[in-house]
Amino acid sequence: MTPNVFISQSESELEAHFSDYFIAHIDGRKTLTLRQFYEEMADLLEIPDFGFNLDALNDSLNDLQWLEDQRIVLYFTNTNDLISKERDPAKMGSVLNILDATAEDWKWVDDEDETTDKKEIVVVFEDSPRIRKALDQESIDYAMLADVN
Repeated sequence: MTPNVFISQSESELEAHFSDYFIAHIDGRKTLTLRQFYEEMADLLEIPDFGFNLDALNDSLNDLQWLEDQRIVLYFTNTNDLISKERDPAKMGSVLNILDATAEDWKWVDDEDETTDKKEIVVVFEDSPRIRKALDQESIDYAMLADVN
């Protein structure tokens, strides 16, 4: 089974695999705290009326009906910095689990469901020891983008 999360060695590698996707680039240097992360996600994905908490993040990522794009990559760079200044380090794990679960949930949306435009969400992290450790700690399956055909 294909994982929902990938690790990329370069932006060119990402673009080669996902050239026809909308790529939302989240820079870890701009998202040192959870609040900054929420603000960046709300801005990049044009989330209306965002609540700036984990539940709102989950709800928004499982909706996305305001976006015209059907295929979306959440591309995280500078992953050593991503949410690195948050007081509660467990929040990083919560965010990773929401991202993974959301990508999985979109795989199961029925094409015939007339109330929901089906989306495809892919989560890609720029490689770093910190992101690999965090994904491993949360037991989140991931693959190297270079190994995917």
